[in-house]
Amino acid sequence: QSLVNPPVTFYTDSIQPPQVLNLPALTEAGIDSIDEYRSNGGEFILHDELTDPLCSTLNEVSEDDDTPVFGKLPDGSWLVYDPRLKLEENTPISHLEDGGGLIQSLTGGDSRCVNAPRTFVNEEQCTLSFSPTACGSSGTPDVEIELNANNIAFLHSITGQYIYGVLGLPVVDHEDTTLESPCTVGLRSRWEIKDATECTHSILGTETNATLVDLLTKSSDTNPFVRDIIFPTRGYSCSVDDTLALDDVELVIGGICYKRVHPDHMSVYDFTYWTLDDTHPGNMVAAMEGEYNPIKKWMDLDNNVFLTYPSFPSGDVPNHSAGRWDTHSTKFPMLGRFGDTVLFVDLPNEIRLDEVAQHFGETSSIGGSGVVVCGSPFEAPNDPSEGYQFDMTTRRNIDLWGLGSQREHLWVMVGLTSVDQLRQRVAWALSQLLVVVPGAVSIADSHTEAFLTYYDIFVRNAFGNYGDVLREISYSPLMAENLSFLQSKSAAYMWETQGKISFADENFAREIMQLFSTGLYLLNLDGTQKLDDYGQPIPVYSNDEIMSFSRVWTGFDYQQARGNVEETSWSGNRHDPMRIQSAWRDKFPKTDLTGGYIGDGYPLCIDLPDKMFLRKGARYRLLGSSSSPELMEDHSYFKKDPNIKRFVLDSNSGLKARLCNASNGECQYEMSVTLDTNIDCVGKECIADTVRVVDVGGIYYEYARPPCVEQAFYNNAMKVIYRERWADSSCANPLLPYASEACCSVANLRAQRYPNYLYDQERVLFSTANSRCEEIGMTSCDFNDIGGIETHQKGYHWSTDHCRILLKVNSVGQVAIVYEPEDYAYLHPHIRDDNRNFFKVYWRGDYPKNDNDVTTGNNCGGGICEALVTGGCLCDTVISETLVFSRMPENKEEVLANLNIGAYDPSAFDEGTYTEQEANGVKAYFTSFGIFDRDTVFEVTDEFGRIQRFKNTKENVRIKGAPEYSFRNAPSFMSLLNTEASVRDAEYETEAALDHYLHHDNTAPFVAIRLIQRFTTSNPSPRYVKEVATAFRNGKYGQFGTGAYGDLAATIASVLLEPEARSVTLDADPFRGGLREPILRVMAVLRSMEVEKSEGYPVLRLEGMSDKIGQMAHSFPTVFSFFLPEYRPDGRPGEATLVGPETMIMDMPKMVGMLNGLFSLVKYGLSSCDGGFGAGRGCTEGDFSSAAGQLTL
Repeated sequence: QSLVNPPVTFYTDSIQPPQVLNLPALTEAGIDSIDEYRSNGGEFILHDELTDPLCSTLNEVSEDDDTPVFGKLPDGSWLVYDPRLKLEENTPISHLEDGGGLIQSLTGGDSRCVNAPRTFVNEEQCTLSFSPTACGSSGTPDVEIELNANNIAFLHSITGQYIYGVLGLPVVDHEDTTLESPCTVGLRSRWEIKDATECTHSILGTETNATLVDLLTKSSDTNPFVRDIIFPTRGYSCSVDDTLALDDVELVIGGICYKRVHPDHMSVYDFTYWTLDDTHPGNMVAAMEGEYNPIKKWMDLDNNVFLTYPSFPSGDVPNHSAGRWDTHSTKFPMLGRFGDTVLFVDLPNEIRLDEVAQHFGETSSIGGSGVVVCGSPFEAPNDPSEGYQFDMTTRRNIDLWGLGSQREHLWVMVGLTSVDQLRQRVAWALSQLLVVVPGAVSIADSHTEAFLTYYDIFVRNAFGNYGDVLREISYSPLMAENLSFLQSKSAAYMWETQGKISFADENFAREIMQLFSTGLYLLNLDGTQKLDDYGQPIPVYSNDEIMSFSRVWTGFDYQQARGNVEETSWSGNRHDPMRIQSAWRDKFPKTDLTGGYIGDGYPLCIDLPDKMFLRKGARYRLLGSSSSPELMEDHSYFKKDPNIKRFVLDSNSGLKARLCNASNGECQYEMSVTLDTNIDCVGKECIADTVRVVDVGGIYYEYARPPCVEQAFYNNAMKVIYRERWADSSCANPLLPYASEACCSVANLRAQRYPNYLYDQERVLFSTANSRCEEIGMTSCDFNDIGGIETHQKGYHWSTDHCRILLKVNSVGQVAIVYEPEDYAYLHPHIRDDNRNFFKVYWRGDYPKNDNDVTTGNNCGGGICEALVTGGCLCDTVISETLVFSRMPENKEEVLANLNIGAYDPSAFDEGTYTEQEANGVKAYFTSFGIFDRDTVFEVTDEFGRIQRFKNTKENVRIKGAPEYSFRNAPSFMSLLNTEASVRDAEYETEAALDHYLHHDNTAPFVAIRLIQRFTTSNPSPRYVKEVATAFRNGKYGQFGTGAYGDLAATIASVLLEPEARSVTLDADPFRGGLREPILRVMAVLRSMEVEKSEGYPVLRLEGMSDKIGQMAHSFPTVFSFFLPEYRPDGRPGEATLVGPETMIMDMPKMVGMLNGLFSLVKYGLSSCDGGFGAGRGCTEGDFSSAAGQLTL
C-alpha cells in the first residue's frame, strides 16, 4: 500500500480530457483492485454499471482509435479506461443465442462470427436461432477465381503472398538436358497457344504429325494460353524417327500455333517461401549488396505477375538448370495455370482468406433469422476479476513471447487444484497414448488454446468410450497437422487438377494402427503375441494396408475461421473438428486388416427400399432458412438464384408433420430427425426416386441417405453426360438415382427436361427417366445439350448409350477401374485408361500378367486382355452373382465367415415383403417363405453386440472370355461419379474405418497394456491384461461401465481394482510395479507437501521441465511419447526380459536434474536456485520471499 495513484491536476489553460466518467470511491462496493502485484496497486475492475450520462455517448465496443476514456474518483484521483479482450461462454449447452452476430455487427466485422460448426461433438445441443442478428458459416465459399494478371495482383495485395506465373523454363537447358518426348505414353506435355504467324510448322513424320494434331485439336483443355495433352496408352503412336527429336516443336493448325514448352510454363505458384532470407541463395547476396530481393522485385518493383526463370546467363545472374527447378519447385504451392479458373477451396491456406472470397463475390457467412447455432466444448468466458494472467494470440499483430509454456502452466494448476484427480490422471495417460508433438505443429510457439482443446478431448472422455476418443483425435486439426494428413488429397485429384503424380499421405494411416489401436503384431486377448508356424510374431498389417487406409484420410480440411477463440489472420481453425472436402477424397475401394474391405457388411445402395427417404431409418438434418445442403453439393449459383426449384412438402405430408414436430400449432424443429417408422407418400413424394433438400414451410432439412456401398464393377452400365455432349461423360448404374432425364423428339438431339420435374438437378433412376420422356411423347436419347434451363440447373443426365467397365491389372495384381462409354468427348482422368488409381483385390488364384512386367507372365491371360505398352493388362469384365446358403446356417459364425454383402433392415420394407424364421441364433428373412434365394437376409448379433445383416449372395468379377481369372467384387462408399461423391459418404467411410480399428481383436489388449503401464505396473501378467481387455470389450467391470464396447470407465476400473493392482503380497515381487513418471513424481511432492502460492503469483509455473527431468505436459518429443512401452533397460531387469518404459528418459543428467529440483524446492521454495523448477530468484535457504511458492508440510 506504499504505492498509490499519484495526483494528477489539469490546469484550466491545458487541454482537458474529452471524456470523463465519475467513478465511485475505491472503498465502495462494486470496484475492486486486481493485479495488485503486477500493477503495483494501479489496476481496478468495476463490477456495477455506471449511471453517468456520458455512458450513452460512448461506442458500444472499444476500437484502437477511440478517444481515451478517463475516470475521476471522488478524491480527485484519475484513472484511465483500459479495454480488455472479452471472451463469451459458448459451450454446446450454453451457446450464444445469435452465434455472436451482434458482436460481429457492433465491431464492423472485426470480431468474427462465434458460431461453431455443427459436428458430431455438438450436433445434439445446437439450436435454431430466429434472432435477426444470428450468424453462421455456410462452409468453404464455393467461388471460382480466374488466374489472370489483375486477380493475381489482388491476391498479393490482400494476402502479402508473392504469387507468380513462371516463364523462362527451358525445353533444353544449358546443360543440354531435354524434356521427354511428348510421344511418351502417359506423359503430360504442355503447348503454348500462339498466333500461326509467330511459328513455323515443324517437319515431322506423317504418323507423328497426325497424332499430335489429333490430340491437340480434340483436347478438352479450355485454357486460352496453354494446352496440356496426355499421350494415350493405346490407339496412338508416333514415327520412330521422331521420338527423340521433339524438343522445340511448333505445330500450325488452322490459324493457331501450338509450341512445345516446359510442362510448368505459365504455371502459377506461391513463391513466398523463396523470398525468405534463408531459402533462396540470392536473397542474402542481394541484401549484402544493397539490392532488392530478387524474388520480390518482380511484383514490388515491376508490378509483374510473371517471374522469369533464369535458364540462361543474364547479366550477373548465373544460369539455372532445369534440374534446379525440379528440385526446388516442390516447395512452392501451385495454384494452377495462368488463365485457369480455380476453386477457392484449392488455394493454399495463406491465400484462402475470407477477404479473398468476399472480393470474388461470395462469403462463408450466413445471417438472419433461421440460423443453426452451436457451441463447442469448454469454450468458457474469461473472468476479468482474476486479473491479467495469460496472453493469447489474436489477429492483431502484437509480438508476444512465452506463449508456448502457458499450456504447461495450466496443466500444472489443474493437476494441483482439481478435485477430479482420477479424471485428470486418465486424461494424462490418454495424452501419452494419442500424442500430438508440438514441434510438428506450426503454431506451437504462438498459441495455447488449440492444444488445450486437444487435451480436453481426453478430459471429457476419460470415462467415456475409446471409440469417441479415436474419432475426436482423428478429426482434430492438430493431429492432422501433427501426422501430416491435413489437406491430403487423392492421387486422382492431384493428377486431374495439378498434373502431379502423388499418393495420399501415409503417416496417420500407419500411426493410428501402430500407436493408437492395434499395435504391430497380432495379440491374444491376454496381450501375448500370436505366432506363425515358425514361431515368429504375425504382423497386423503390411504396407498394402497402410496405403489402403491412407486413402481414407484424404479430404480433411480446416473448418472456417471463427471468433471467440485464439487465432491469427491465418493460423487455420485448429479448434473445431475438421470437415471433409469431398472433391479431395479418394473414391476407390479400400481393403481392411482382416482380408476384406472397409465397406463389407454394409448394404448395397441398389438394395435400399424404394423411396428410402420415407422409410424407417431415413435421417434428416436441419439446415434452417438456408436451402444449401451441407453433406451434398449443389452448384454455387443455387445460393444466388431466387428461382431455384426446391422440393416443397405438401401440407398434408406425413414427412412434413414429422419434421415440423408441431406443438400448440408451432413447429419445434429438431436438429436431426431419424424416421422410426415408414411414412406413406403424398403427392409428388410418390413419384420421386429420392430427395436432397426438403422445404418445411421456409425451413429446410437435408436428407441423409443411410450408409450403403456401391460395387466397383456392375453390369448394364449406362452413359451419363454432364450438361452437354462436349463436356464430360461417365458411366452410372441405372439402378441408382444419379442423373436427370434428357428427352428428345425425333431427329432432334437438343433435349429437354420433363416439364414437371420435382426440383432442380433432381436425380432419378434410368427407368424413371425413360418413363418421364414417354409420358410427354418423347424418348430418352444420346443428346447434344439440354434446352430450356440455365447452365447451373443442369447436371448429369441419362443417355441411351451403354458403357463398358474395364479393369486394368498391374504387375502385382492390383486393379484400376476404366470406363469406356460408347461415344464421348471427355472422360475425367480418374476413370480413363491411363489412370493410376490401383487398389488391392482378392484374386481367386492367378491373374492376367503382362509378359513385359514380370518374368513369368501369361500374355495377359492368354491374350484375352490387352497388353498395355505402359505395363499391365486391360480386361473386359462380367459380374456373376452366386447363392451362398440353400439351408439355414448352423450358427452365426458360419454367417459371418461366408457373407460379406450387407442388407438393410427388413422392417423398413413394405409390410409382407419379408417373412421371418429363426434358428441356431440366426434370423432369416425370406421374400418367398422358406425359400433360400439371393434376396434372403440373415441377421445375427456378433461378439461385440452389434446386429449384423447380410444378403445371401456373393458377387465375383470375372475376366470376360477367361472366367478362371476372378475376384470378389469390391464395395466402396464413394461414387466414382463426381457429383455423387459426397461429404455424407466420406463421413460414413471414415466412421467405418474407425469402427474397424476399434473392433479389431488387437485393440482391447493393446489399450489394456498401455493403460496398465501408466497406472500400476510395467510388466502386467497375461491374466491381468486379459481381465482389463475383457472389461474393455464387455464395457462392464462390476458396477462400472455402460456395457458398451470400448467403455473407458469399465476399463480404468479394472486397471485399478483388479487384484494384481491391489495385492499387498505382490508388492514384494520384483517383477511387479514400475517407476513413477518424472513429472508425476514432482506433482506428487507438490500436492502431498501442500505447496502454496506466494503473494503475487496466482499461477505456479514449472520452468524448463523437459530439459531438467525429461518430461512435461504438452512437450512430447516424438509421436512415440516420452518413452517406448517395450523399452528394456540395461542390466538385470533387461536380462530378465522386463520392460521399464520410464527408465528410457532417466539418464544421469535427468536424475541429477530431478534431485536438484526437489532439493531446491525444499530449501528455497519454487525458484530457479540450484537448478530449481521455478523462475524466481533469491537463493537464501529458508527465505521464501522471492519464491513463487513453497511447501507447507
